[in-house]
Amino acid sequence: MDRQSSQAANAGGVTQATLFLPRAHHACSGLPTERSAIMVHTQSRSTRLAILRAAVLGMTVLAAGATHAQTPISDVSSNPDGGDPSDPLAVTQCNGAPQLGVLYRNSESEPHLAVNPLNPENMIAGWHQDRWSSGGAQSLGAAYTTDGGVSWTQVVIPFTRCSGATRRSAGDYERGSDPWISFGPTGTAHYMALVTDKSVNENAMVTARSTDGGNTWSAPVAIARMPAQDPVLRSLFHDKNSLTADPFDERLVYATWTLFRTGITSLVFARSTNGGLTWSNPAPIATMGSGVGSSEKTIFRQGAQIVVLPDGTLINAFFRILLDDATGEVTNEQAILRSTDQGRHWTRLDTRVAPFESASAVDTERDIPVRDASGLPSIAVNPGTGRLYIAWQDRNANGAGLVGVFVASSNDGGLTWSAPVRVNQGTSDEVQAFLPIVAVNEQGTVGVLFYDFRNDVLGDAPLSTDVFLSLFTPELDFLGERPLTASSFDMRQMVITGTRGFFPGDYVGLARAGSDFVAAFTRSNNLGLPVVFPQNENGLFLDTHNRQDIVFVRETP
Repeated sequence: MDRQSSQAANAGGVTQATLFLPRAHHACSGLPTERSAIMVHTQSRSTRLAILRAAVLGMTVLAAGATHAQTPISDVSSNPDGGDPSDPLAVTQCNGAPQLGVLYRNSESEPHLAVNPLNPENMIAGWHQDRWSSGGAQSLGAAYTTDGGVSWTQVVIPFTRCSGATRRSAGDYERGSDPWISFGPTGTAHYMALVTDKSVNENAMVTARSTDGGNTWSAPVAIARMPAQDPVLRSLFHDKNSLTADPFDERLVYATWTLFRTGITSLVFARSTNGGLTWSNPAPIATMGSGVGSSEKTIFRQGAQIVVLPDGTLINAFFRILLDDATGEVTNEQAILRSTDQGRHWTRLDTRVAPFESASAVDTERDIPVRDASGLPSIAVNPGTGRLYIAWQDRNANGAGLVGVFVASSNDGGLTWSAPVRVNQGTSDEVQAFLPIVAVNEQGTVGVLFYDFRNDVLGDAPLSTDVFLSLFTPELDFLGERPLTASSFDMRQMVITGTRGFFPGDYVGLARAGSDFVAAFTRSNNLGLPVVFPQNENGLFLDTHNRQDIVFVRETP
């Protein structure tokens, strides 16, 4: 890599550098081209290694299947280090272009988890590997298990240059984000991601597929690409994608996301009719001003996620912002769209689920926010009965005016919705609760995972954080809660995403495996590091501490 100027200083594991590169070049190579059918390298990790590493990190590991048993899924970074893992210029050579921000090498965030319907012992997890404070990650991690989560094997998928993507391939991008995984009914797994060239504002939506439970993957293919237009945000930008394999038809796979333009946002949909090999052209299914039949108009939608009802109806859930032209009032709402013909057509008007007051968690002692789900919903369906559930963050669910979590249900295909029910009923409603993810097990029990601060002690050094699973009947009667963490971890040790604060992820993973709930979530390692906020992102900075990991937990109701 050419350098006209560089300055570096190392203190406490954090290296700073200011760099100027006269030209971008591709610095990662060595994997087959996009046309190759298989292109992965695997790294096995035994159960003994997982348990040993968990003990070193202070995690509690019990017998397989026991409550609180936390199995590490992620590991320290395997991304290229340019020959010097302490030099930010060397570590970012693989990006192929100048980068700005803090690179948290060895830290992971925003996991997603999917379970193979043919073999619930087979699961696949994805996550951000080496998160940037300024957005995205060096690569997107992936690992699979064939023993129900007791041990995990990591694999490399070339979604970005730093994970081995070749020039002009679908992964020829600087950074990756928004990992989302779904299994089809015959066991084919699909992994969708947002990839970006941060330096020139170029981005794409890409997918890869695996037919052997996550051991090997196809070359990523692009669903949509947006070329760079200029460096000042006039380029089109894709964001907040999700992917759903139709559970009743192996040929059908659905993708949805938000497309940002200058002053305009659209909800976009694409589908595959041949099992993810090729995709339709993305098309807007909801635009600004649409979806409301009154003086109100929708000015924003995001967080789209699709589930499939037993009769084949598609339900696309998201949050929206409404503006009343007559009064000027702005309202936030959870809402859905429906399609009864496998995505060919969608309802013209959104269906309102519930209004909400947007809120995120905050470290009240230091006035540092937590970047969490904010308005993003989580949706699940009981595949037998078709009953729907949506969970979301809401200031109205917290008695102190901070952030709490609600869940609501629909028993008529999303046409009408129940009153919201507070999720974190195991503690006072003044305790902050956030990052909700909902799932339904095969008995119809509803589980909602969430983070909270109930065990934090004001005035002490850590911001003590725990993860819980609240359980409900199909009608949302509260059954109790289960802790998924045996001991608290310190949110203040997590990576920081610029002014948006501590970052476990915009979402984490929760799914059903038969009667059990299985989770993949982010927890910090209690390293006792000082908190620096706000960050200086006017340059290139490197933090090599293993601040946080992705862990797996199985819970039997």
